[in-house]
Amino acid sequence: MSDHFPPPPSAPNTPQPGLPAYPGPAQDPGHAYGQYRFAPGPQVPQRMPGVVRAAQIVTWVLAGLTVLGSAMLIAVVNPETAGAALGVNLCLFVTAGMAFRFGSVGNGIRVTCIVLMSVQIAMGLGGAANGNPVGLLPLLGAVAVVVLLSQGAAGAWFKRPRAHS
Repeated sequence: MSDHFPPPPSAPNTPQPGLPAYPGPAQDPGHAYGQYRFAPGPQVPQRMPGVVRAAQIVTWVLAGLTVLGSAMLIAVVNPETAGAALGVNLCLFVTAGMAFRFGSVGNGIRVTCIVLMSVQIAMGLGGAANGNPVGLLPLLGAVAVVVLLSQGAAGAWFKRPRAHS
């Protein structure tokens, strides 16, 4: 059964005998006669979606663990190894800094973070291929961040209209 109802016979665009037909205003075929849409178009998210918040948290936790692990490497192994661990995760640190702005910036930062985390994935794969098991956690975290930021809710959040201040 169709949910489209014909307009009542007294509607203003119903032609009278002897007069030309007037098409009237455009009708939205997706809604029945008499129903009004108060918010046309897609709904704009008002709060940061969970996937974006999760990407923020994963990025910050990974950066914190990397700094903590590098400090432990300085104490246990040597500073050169710790510096190498920090250098390999440079994209992660840049993304962690950018994650502080997820609430106020546009889609460009989302794309940049996805690209940086993709480079981090490549570096993690290179480390894993060289037999470095420590690089596995940043690799998995980078994959998680790319997946989270690639979801539709994240795209809608970063593409939402904002008031210019």
